[in-house]
Amino acid sequence: MSLLTGPGLLIDLGEREPISAGSMADLLAWSPMTLQIPMLCFFVLALGTGPVATDLVRGAARTTWLTVNGRRMAYTAKCLVGFAVGAGVAVVSALVGALSATVVLAMSGAPQPPWGAVTVPVLRFVLWMGCWALLCLALVALMNNRILPVVVLCLWPVLAERLVGVLLSYAGLDGVDDWLPFAAGRAMLTDVTAFTGDDRSFAASLVGSQLSSTTALAVFLLYTAAFTTAGCWAYCRREAR
Repeated sequence: MSLLTGPGLLIDLGEREPISAGSMADLLAWSPMTLQIPMLCFFVLALGTGPVATDLVRGAARTTWLTVNGRRMAYTAKCLVGFAVGAGVAVVSALVGALSATVVLAMSGAPQPPWGAVTVPVLRFVLWMGCWALLCLALVALMNNRILPVVVLCLWPVLAERLVGVLLSYAGLDGVDDWLPFAAGRAMLTDVTAFTGDDRSFAASLVGSQLSSTTALAVFLLYTAAFTTAGCWAYCRREAR
């Protein structure tokens, strides 16, 4: 899929204007503005939910706990591996997408984007994907189920959180929706100030949060840490099947 990043640019090359850093970063991060989360997340759900589900749902817990000498150690190891896999997939995807875009733009004679300005948002995307893997692990541990966390992770950031934001606004709590988990996550991934003109207002409406990318990064990391800690607590107290 990442290889299609370059060919996909051909649709927008009619005016021969350089693609902006914000637009290129959004493409390399699998369009989190449009989809509300990177589409890559849906492809790694199985990898993210599998490790804990294997223990708690499929009955491999006792073997795991005996092998690594404890539940907390087992959960920590799964988190470290999960984060590495999520971030690693994002790194490979971004590199392949950037290479594809570079080649296609060069062959078509179109100007290259300011690649230096693309680096920071791509690094945030890599960190976001690592956090996504941790959220997958934590929700499986908290719900003691594999299917329900997948449903929640598919529906909450894409639809349910927006509805919660609307309800908060009706309740007179304007601005609270900026601090919801995936609203902060979108603001972390997409720096609205990198866009200009009409593109900026359009990007702001899709992101749906007024937080700066730096503040949003801190908020999303705090949510991830909280859920991961709660998941550890639940995992260590589950009875092995």
